[in-house]
Amino acid sequence: MQAGWYDDGSGRQRWWDGERWTDDFAPGHAAAPVSSAPAGPLSGSKGSAPVLGFVGLGLAVLGTVLACIPAAFGIGVIVLLAGFVVSLIGLFRKGATKWPSIVGMILAVIGGAIGTVVLIASLVANLPGPVDPTTPTDAPSTSTQEPTDAPTSGTAEGRLSPEELGERVKEMLHDGGITEHDTTPNFYPCMGQFLYDSELSDETLRLVTSGQDPLEAEREAAGQAIIDGTLACEDAGAAVN
Repeated sequence: MQAGWYDDGSGRQRWWDGERWTDDFAPGHAAAPVSSAPAGPLSGSKGSAPVLGFVGLGLAVLGTVLACIPAAFGIGVIVLLAGFVVSLIGLFRKGATKWPSIVGMILAVIGGAIGTVVLIASLVANLPGPVDPTTPTDAPSTSTQEPTDAPTSGTAEGRLSPEELGERVKEMLHDGGITEHDTTPNFYPCMGQFLYDSELSDETLRLVTSGQDPLEAEREAAGQAIIDGTLACEDAGAAVN
């Protein structure tokens, strides 16, 4: 509403500066202009409430919390995706405040990244630690049999099949309290095939998938293989679903 003299509701003409009432009142002989506009504070129209923006932001917060719990990672990812989509819709809604939608979209992306890091850290933490060298054996060997030319590498029994490796990975994760991959049927077979195709020795595969410490020379490679296999098989499971 433009600046001018208007009735402020008390029957007197008061000066409206275009934004608010001033303390100036028209003298009694001043002619009051006729105006069909409502009183200043009532002339503005409010934008629509950002309902979708706040809903998307709430879903993003909930999804971030769930994604940071390894056992609920899969549910958290679904909630984060829903929060992102709702926030995106709210962003393009005309007349609504935009900041809740923008914050919801950013939080959905960051929450997914944080949840993935926490999941990988949890998997790495469940790898078996080094064997205590001070643990005594049952009894010293008194055999006089001559040693073989070279230590065995575990290949005598052959390489475990992808199915066996997948089942061993499943048991290892369950022992660590991680069960969210049970909802993705092809995750464990994928992990078994990934480890089977890796360059890890047969002995290291048997040790790692049975909850034991891998060979010292392959410790770093074994940890990296578990991480790479988890990421690859999660992506494969998402593509299938």
